[in-house]
Amino acid sequence: MNSRMSRRTLLLRGLQIPVAGGVLMGLSACGDDPDSGGDTAMVCADPGTMTSAEESVRRTLNYVETSPDPARKCMDCEFFHAAREAGGCGTCEMFGGKPVNPGGHCDSWSVDA
Repeated sequence: MNSRMSRRTLLLRGLQIPVAGGVLMGLSACGDDPDSGGDTAMVCADPGTMTSAEESVRRTLNYVETSPDPARKCMDCEFFHAAREAGGCGTCEMFGGKPVNPGGHCDSWSVDA
């Protein structure tokens, strides 16, 4: 019986640990944070319903559904228009009046001075 492990087996087993860690970290990011206020959990910009031009504008302006800066959310931007129903997606002039998350952010964020 040969108890030695081949180099290939050792490398493959060594790669399983970081890959499994990455998967677990990715899954943990999928949870809904109950302290987030609710507006950051919804997805307003569905790539499946956008044209390639609309996706390109969002990419160019670095739009994200959840703002990294709590003081700079779409809902506080001068280009944002709130939804008629409370808690819904608003719209943004920068994206041609298309839906945006009130808790989102893009590089064109502006406050009326």
